[in-house]
Amino acid sequence: ARGRYRESDDYAFGGNVVVADTPVGRLGLTVCYDLRFPELYSELRAAGAELITAPSAFTAVTGAAHWDVLIRARAIETQCYLLAAAQGGVHPGPRETYGHAAIVDPWGRVLAQQDQ
Repeated sequence: ARGRYRESDDYAFGGNVVVADTPVGRLGLTVCYDLRFPELYSELRAAGAELITAPSAFTAVTGAAHWDVLIRARAIETQCYLLAAAQGGVHPGPRETYGHAAIVDPWGRVLAQQDQ
């Protein structure tokens, strides 16, 4: 059924917290489902992250319910900017993703957001 996808059926978690030095600051790296684990984001901040990426493909159902609150919460908790790229649209399978890519500041303010 549309909207029924379990990422954990296809992927497993990694074992490392990854932070990279870039010309714009120290970048913490996460993906999609990682947004549901605040302790990972705390570890990234402790490792010196100033900006954190969260490229994602939330389903339309879970995205509508959780996307905005999770990206804002992770930015507030870490006091980091969150760069949340997001896939949106209808895909083979059938699967529909939420989209709504955003940039969130450390106060949880959405500075920019794509409609889908």
